[in-house]
Amino acid sequence: MAVPPLELFHAAPSYYSMVARLALAEAGLSYRSHLIDIHLAKQQLSDAYRQLNPQMTVPTLRGDGLLLTDSQEILQWVAGRAGAAWMDAQPALQGPIGAVVAGHYAISIEDLTFGKWMLGNKVLARVFPGMLQRAEQSLDKRAAAAADGGASLRAKAELNRQRLAYFSEGCAPEKLAQRQQEVRDFVAALPLVSPGEGLFGPHCSRADVLVAVLFARLAMIDELSLVNRADLLAWWDWVQLRPAFRQADIWTRLQRRRLLQAAWQAHWDPIVP
Repeated sequence: MAVPPLELFHAAPSYYSMVARLALAEAGLSYRSHLIDIHLAKQQLSDAYRQLNPQMTVPTLRGDGLLLTDSQEILQWVAGRAGAAWMDAQPALQGPIGAVVAGHYAISIEDLTFGKWMLGNKVLARVFPGMLQRAEQSLDKRAAAAADGGASLRAKAELNRQRLAYFSEGCAPEKLAQRQQEVRDFVAALPLVSPGEGLFGPHCSRADVLVAVLFARLAMIDELSLVNRADLLAWWDWVQLRPAFRQADIWTRLQRRRLLQAAWQAHWDPIVP
């Protein structure tokens, strides 16, 4: 009996969706794509998607007996499926690669991204906090009426309250400087890279996937200058030429037309829990 294909629920511009897409592409794992509109229709907050992923985040990977609702879980699972084709399979490298993974997930990607954009765009600086507040109020209202008690909705509302406080209180330039320093420190701790190889040798690793998506986001928000190592910039050039990078649709710039196209496509792909 044929094994049902993997299904990836993701958003085209989503950072952590790109992590999942690149991991799957590098491992040569095919999947059925389900685009989720997280900006206009906010499908990730729908009841149908909440049944699939109570965290109401993207990506989600589903397969035969498989349901992973976090990019780090997906990345770990893909590395296991890749086996010896990835550097993660080497026992001596599991610690160093794991340290890069942990360091990456300690970086506040969203705070860095929107912090940079809001400082440079007065309209966004006014609009974005209001969007967070409206989402928070809507989630609280739905939680109060939810038949299941609404615990996941209240948790999501609380997360939005925390994000709202971060972006509306305190000194924005100082907070951005802190996020930039997080990236500098992370980059400084990466291993020295040999030309034409991955971060830990001739093959891909979880670290390569994460750092590639990080550098893509830095390029998108005009912060690639935070990477001041020639070996890593050469590695970045090499990564962008890999077939998997193109296949995974990694965004190095904001594509407004693609945002609308993805939202339209998601509209015609109903979420089936």
